[in-house]
Amino acid sequence: MFSFVLKGLIVGLTVAIPVGPVGLLCLNTTVSRGRKAGLYGATGMVLADVFSSTLMLLGMSAFYQVVLEHSSLIKAITAALFAGIGLSILVFRKNHTQKTTPSDLAKLSIFFFILSVSPATFALMLYLYPALELNDMNYIVPINFGVAIGSIIWCTLILSSGAFIKRILGEKLIRFRTVVGVLFILIGVGGVLAALL
Repeated sequence: MFSFVLKGLIVGLTVAIPVGPVGLLCLNTTVSRGRKAGLYGATGMVLADVFSSTLMLLGMSAFYQVVLEHSSLIKAITAALFAGIGLSILVFRKNHTQKTTPSDLAKLSIFFFILSVSPATFALMLYLYPALELNDMNYIVPINFGVAIGSIIWCTLILSSGAFIKRILGEKLIRFRTVVGVLFILIGVGGVLAALL
């Protein structure tokens, strides 16, 4: 049973590597809105990884196949969403008061949705599960436990980095948010163009 937890941990660490836009969004949320807001975003990330893992273990690879077949459309929609998030970051970078802060459930839902439809997550899981021989429904709990722990490790690193950046930047947070906003717009526009071409 421990081997299934370990294999799940490998999947969680691999799938949750925060090098993409979602990791950057969680970092920005932590820096600009605080650790609690970042924690809700990170929770959405962990839940999305466990949700995707559960679908994979339940034999929902047909669902994944549909997502992969429509990956261009999904990428275009997700990229447009990233561009919108970037624009929102730029517009509200100086004024992120309580009135402009989404609810905790909204933060969690945004991160969950983005990762739940990520073709990259599906592709990684479609590769990793057969490679690690993760196909035994009797071990769904330990496998998903490992996935959650792996994802939590990465999210903890993001939250810690966000708190560290916030301490270092202090009053220069507006510059940080400007850079993040511009990066999101570039990622979004580039993603839409790449998906449509």
